[in-house]
Amino acid sequence: MATKKKSGAGRVIFVIIFSIFAMTLIPSAIYCAVERINPVQMVSSAFTSNNSQLIIGKWQNQSRSSAYEFFDDGTYESYFSTFSFKGDYTVKGDELTLSNPSSNSTVVYKISVDKNSLTMTVEQENGMLSENNQTTEYGRVDRIETKSLTDLLGSIVESAQEENSDKN
Repeated sequence: MATKKKSGAGRVIFVIIFSIFAMTLIPSAIYCAVERINPVQMVSSAFTSNNSQLIIGKWQNQSRSSAYEFFDDGTYESYFSTFSFKGDYTVKGDELTLSNPSSNSTVVYKISVDKNSLTMTVEQENGMLSENNQTTEYGRVDRIETKSLTDLLGSIVESAQEENSDKN
């Protein structure tokens, strides 16, 4: 008689677990079908940060020499001083690919992004591995304000003069 009670309790536990599984799986499957999302990507995105959403917005480096604005439609605008360039971007995990159709160039960065900071390290330029692996840090800003070329050159000259005076 004791064995029947144990198997009855086992059945109840099985039914509860199966019900929870079904209540989770069915709505998820419907969501994936309606949104046309790969279920594997949906599950993996629940456990990893969604860089493609975090990157959307305006980013500027501390020296105000360069900035980026990423839009939710997969396009971006980059700024260097008073110059700007437009293109398309894709984010896959921690890789950001920027394509500029006007110059027919592509740059791949390894990125780290959170709510307020973006770090970009050059990995490839036009399909070739980058030799300098330059890393630039950006902060999220409400408004992009890059310096003019004259101001940037003045900062470089000023830094060089300070280095020379430190050596003397």
